[in-house]
Amino acid sequence: MNPVSATLAGLISRYPCAYPNRTQALHHALIMLGNGMAWRRGLLVDRVPDPRDCRDIHQKSRLTAAETKLYAAAGITPSTEQITGACPAEPLRARAAELAHEPGPLDRDPYPPNLQIPLFLMPTDADTHWQQAAREIAAVVAPLWQQPSPAVLATENEYTTQQRTAALERVAALLT
Repeated sequence: MNPVSATLAGLISRYPCAYPNRTQALHHALIMLGNGMAWRRGLLVDRVPDPRDCRDIHQKSRLTAAETKLYAAAGITPSTEQITGACPAEPLRARAAELAHEPGPLDRDPYPPNLQIPLFLMPTDADTHWQQAAREIAAVVAPLWQQPSPAVLATENEYTTQQRTAALERVAALLT
């Protein structure tokens, strides 16, 4: 398995409810600022690998018996996952290696362009698989960065025109 697929399979396996396909896992790895990943010897790797997975989060957020009763009193039926603390995407966990190869919808606005994201910090000697993955996710996020959604525009006051232009120029260079 190439290094990109191995990394993405690990992400999908640990968090299938957050990254159910290659595109969403690539978005996390290359576009998200503060994702815990760093470039080392041409590969993007977890700085401090975390053995936990989303099951820990789901267990901590499951409803207590008292909360379930409150929902029932309000006429609301919680999902089985809310009651048991199970991951709603659990079946995807076993398919992580396969899903690491399957592009899919991003299903969210991309993280805003920032010159400190891993995509723009990719070293010149990056592994060829990571270079291809960078082009792949850049092709997804570039149009969304160029034409941001109304939700993004409403909350984007922290990015200057120069910062956005510099990021778009970097992504354009990746695509040529």
